[in-house]
Amino acid sequence: MMNYTEKEKEDILVELIKMAHADAHLKKEEIEFIKALGKRLGIDDDQVLQMIEHPETGKISPPKSFTQRIVHFHRLMLMMHIDGVVDDGELQFLHEVALKYGIRQSTVAMLLAKMKQYPHGDIPPTELLSIHTQTSN
Repeated sequence: MMNYTEKEKEDILVELIKMAHADAHLKKEEIEFIKALGKRLGIDDDQVLQMIEHPETGKISPPKSFTQRIVHFHRLMLMMHIDGVVDDGELQFLHEVALKYGIRQSTVAMLLAKMKQYPHGDIPPTELLSIHTQTSN
C-alpha cells in the first residue's frame, strides 16, 4: 500500500463514500468495499462507519502524485461498478473527480470501456498505467 498522510486517507474514504452515495442508494457491497479499504489504510471500522453515516462535505484534496491519483481513480471506478449498475449520478461524480484530478475525458471513456473486458472491472495495473500514460501525452 502506498504511503498516505492521515488527511489523504480520510480524503480517499470520503470520495469513495461520496461515490457510494451518488446514486442515492447505499448498498451493502459498497459499505464492505469502503470498510475493507479503510482497514488497509489503517482506519478502524468504527471511524469508517461514522464517516459513512455522516458524509463530509468539506474540501477534498486530490492525491499528490500521478500514481496515487490513478490508483484512487480506479478505486472510484470499481466502487461505481460494485453493484453491477452504473447510475447517471455516479458517472457525473466520476467525471467531476476526473476534472479535479486532471484526467482527460477521453481517458475516462477508455477506462470505462476497458473495465467491461475484465471480471469486476479490475483492470490490471500495467494496463491501467498504460492507458493513463498514453492519453496524458
